[in-house]
Amino acid sequence: MESLDLNSTKIFCELLERMNGKGHCKLLSPGYTPLTIEKLGGKFSSIWGKGHFYSLCHYCKRQGDLMQDPEMCFLVVDNREFPQDFESVHILPYSFQNALLGIYEESITFLSDSVGVFLPRKHSEHLDFATMWLENIKFQFPVAT
Repeated sequence: MESLDLNSTKIFCELLERMNGKGHCKLLSPGYTPLTIEKLGGKFSSIWGKGHFYSLCHYCKRQGDLMQDPEMCFLVVDNREFPQDFESVHILPYSFQNALLGIYEESITFLSDSVGVFLPRKHSEHLDFATMWLENIKFQFPVAT
């Protein structure tokens, strides 16, 4: 399993800082679909330490229903001793969803105390998409990396 590269990790950490300790936040930028950041329930013990689950999602409305366009979920293990120690943060994308296209994928499934399934090829695809998407998010919702 691989975590995001250093640049993507910095962008992701900046997004988490915008939550200001809350369980979720919505970022707005004129001309772009809002970005919702949400801390999901649960903790998970990984080889890097205890992690938390997060979702990044653009929601849109179709026929009155909120739909993910897209959503990615991540395991975040943050072992920083100081804020700029990004090499001590491990962020693993584990799912991708686009409800408009009827797509739901998991590259890692988590059981209560272990990884259930790991799909290396799908995980690599999720890493590639997350890297590209976070660069776009940095442009759409400027972050201070």
